[in-house]
Amino acid sequence: MKSVLTAILLFPLQFIIVTAQNEDSVNFVPDRPGMATPPNILDFRRFEVEDGFQYEWFHENTIRYNNYLFSSLLLRYGLSKIAEVRIQTDFAYDTKKDIASTSKIYGMDPLTIGSKIKILEQRKVVPSISFMFNLTLPFLGKNEFRPKSLAPSFFLLLSNTISEKLNVCYNYGVIWDGNSSIPTHFYALCLSLNLNHSLSTFIEGYGYSYQQSTSDLYIDAGFAYLITDHVQVDISASGYLDSPSNYYMVNAGIAWLFVRKRKE
Repeated sequence: MKSVLTAILLFPLQFIIVTAQNEDSVNFVPDRPGMATPPNILDFRRFEVEDGFQYEWFHENTIRYNNYLFSSLLLRYGLSKIAEVRIQTDFAYDTKKDIASTSKIYGMDPLTIGSKIKILEQRKVVPSISFMFNLTLPFLGKNEFRPKSLAPSFFLLLSNTISEKLNVCYNYGVIWDGNSSIPTHFYALCLSLNLNHSLSTFIEGYGYSYQQSTSDLYIDAGFAYLITDHVQVDISASGYLDSPSNYYMVNAGIAWLFVRKRKE
């Protein structure tokens, strides 16, 4: 299992060695940053690596949680003109502290595989629409992080380009955690603004709805900066709307699109 996970994490390095960036303009719309996922599909035969660091802090009664993702890795490949395949995993380090004791656990999160499929391009007020399916596997990763069974999730991804600078993205999803037959509902609304060619900013609201408890609502905002036409770095922060002092999260990362060197 360790050799499989190592191969997944080292997989992008092969592309760094054998490919180079093309100067031609290509479609580059990373999923990062933010919780909302844009409906844009990776171009055919393009490969993209998205990786980041995340820190999450929250407390429940007297228990305080500090959760880290030292590598939140997403690999995307354009399978066709209307579909991409996706592989995602994280290295997690979680701590829990109460009055009497402190515990910690760390290791690889389960592997998630999936696909994003284009349904419709934007036509005036009709949004761009894609469908995304993910499946978290129960037999890879740290035992304590694994679900008991296969954990599927389904998302409807939509966006409207309002102008060259302004874009609205909105999602709805149904998520199973692999431990219960009752799904969680996810929703997000994101407003992004291009400040110039390289710098953009966003603000979004997102939430989770549970059948047997109240919904959790969050807000986050951040910036993304294009180093080149194929490399983007980002930073963002999230808070809990109902009780901002009980939860916050910070996130930073990079997205790198690899394309084949143009033949002379």
